[in-house]
Amino acid sequence: EIFAKNCETVREYEKAFCQENIDYERFYATNAIVKGTTLGAKDSMNVADRKAAHQEMWQKYDFSMSQPLNQLPGVNPDTKKMDGSVRMYFDITITLTENGNSITMPMYNSFDFDDEGKILFLQYYGDFTAAFLSLEE
Repeated sequence: EIFAKNCETVREYEKAFCQENIDYERFYATNAIVKGTTLGAKDSMNVADRKAAHQEMWQKYDFSMSQPLNQLPGVNPDTKKMDGSVRMYFDITITLTENGNSITMPMYNSFDFDDEGKILFLQYYGDFTAAFLSLEE
């Protein structure tokens, strides 16, 4: 039940990301941490950092995601039991708005939630650095 609810939260969050209209207070816990794989990125970001990064990306790029998102249950690393977290594999398409060039790349995200169903920890894996560079050429 918790996993299904958290999956819906992830779907709504990713939709809001692609629409460039995220209600950060709705989706993120105040003490949330985000870790990603973009070259030169901070080791971890707080919600304010994440919001600033999104604003910067949305000025240059449009995003869309493969549907449906392949959402899988995560497990507690100690107990190995389902813990309500959501893991997902999907393809993201990035379009440079200036010239219309697009690239699609595979992604993996993992979301952990607090007791209120808000994102507490988000990790994302995908080669955004190479994707952005390829669109600028």
